[in-house]
Amino acid sequence: MVAKSLIKLIDEAIFPALTLVVAKMLGLLLSAYFLSLPFEIKTRAFLGLMPALNFLSISDYIKAENYSNLAMFLAAAIGAAFILARAYFFHESHIHPNLQAKLASFNLESIIAPSYHLYHQALIWLIFVWMTVGFLVVSTFLKITYPQISIIAFILAANLSWIFAIDVEKEIEITRSIE
Repeated sequence: MVAKSLIKLIDEAIFPALTLVVAKMLGLLLSAYFLSLPFEIKTRAFLGLMPALNFLSISDYIKAENYSNLAMFLAAAIGAAFILARAYFFHESHIHPNLQAKLASFNLESIIAPSYHLYHQALIWLIFVWMTVGFLVVSTFLKITYPQISIIAFILAANLSWIFAIDVEKEIEITRSIE
């Protein structure tokens, strides 16, 4: 059972990891574009595979980096919030009967998810949220990221974790009442 859960966690981690990488890259490019920050693209930077953006000044780099960090965190937070909302409203063990009937009438019962699936997804997204918070805190100590971004990210991550804990507690109560 543990091996199966571990494989499920690894499988569930692929999409969030790609989402964060794409959000970081798009945040960097869009911030450079919309803030008119001059940069040059160097090819074959990371392992000969990825291009690198070089900004002409350190202040331009810090501006672009802050917006890309914010975009990366928002992508992680939105992904986690989506999964947690799904766990709260469409969890098979505690979905409201009226909502389940409405979903059945629209042939949308596939939206309802089991605990096994939801908790693996939620755990992975929350791990990525907290990893992003850790990255932001380190960047803040290195004077790259504004402290406000790290503080807001920490508060949002704590709230998302709290919501997850409430849902797990509700699931435990339901399981105990059945036994």
